[in-house]
Amino acid sequence: MLRRITLSLALLVSMIVMLPLAASTAHNLRSQFGTTSHRFRHHSRAWWRRHRALMRRRQALVARRRALIAARNGVAPTSLTKASDNHAVLPAPLAFPEGFYREGTVAMPLPNGWSAGSTGNGTSSFRIAPPSGMPEAHATLAVVAVASTNTNRALGREQRSTFGGVSFTDLRRNVIDKMISAGGWVVNDRPREIGGQRVFEVIAQTPATNGKPEQVWNFYFTQVNGRIYSLTTQTAGGFNGRLASDAEKFLATFHPMEANKTR
Repeated sequence: MLRRITLSLALLVSMIVMLPLAASTAHNLRSQFGTTSHRFRHHSRAWWRRHRALMRRRQALVARRRALIAARNGVAPTSLTKASDNHAVLPAPLAFPEGFYREGTVAMPLPNGWSAGSTGNGTSSFRIAPPSGMPEAHATLAVVAVASTNTNRALGREQRSTFGGVSFTDLRRNVIDKMISAGGWVVNDRPREIGGQRVFEVIAQTPATNGKPEQVWNFYFTQVNGRIYSLTTQTAGGFNGRLASDAEKFLATFHPMEANKTR
């Protein structure tokens, strides 16, 4: 009997001694996990997309500022581009394929209200008649690059995000450079399929200036017969839907090499 009482008292004393130690350990663990979760915060995919877009805009602004400073100091633009930009720069517009023009106009059907305008420096502009009160609008077509012959090695995601060796990222960054020069910004970009062919679209905007309303720019990139083309449209924001619909109709029937077959 005495032995049982002694064991019970010893167990009681050990529990009384261990309770404060257990409470202290639990408090330390809570503090440690709380600090860790605060330090390593998890962000959503949307947050990371916005963050990366902000970083790209900052990099583009820094590159543009360096270019302006170097231009004032008389540094050659070619060496500046290689030194300051961290992405591929598209070459000057290339020539259209033979037979693209016929009798001074584009040898392809155009949307209603579109007519061929001036040509030069590897680009073709279009005059767009303003129907139903639509303000003046513009469109420009150019060959921006020749597709690489080594693109068969690209697989999976890389193949889906490139045109003939030119990545969508480089196309988007070149649009950013143009928007910085125009005082605008890029709103969104997306890969699409129009008329059975892949299209990469970049949407940008410039603010209202000198009584002219804000402008919405749509840059469409597509690859046809070994060439990478860009179609750029520009109009007032409220009328962009109509112009974008006409641009998609143009791209859906855009087969420049077929002009040679009908000569």
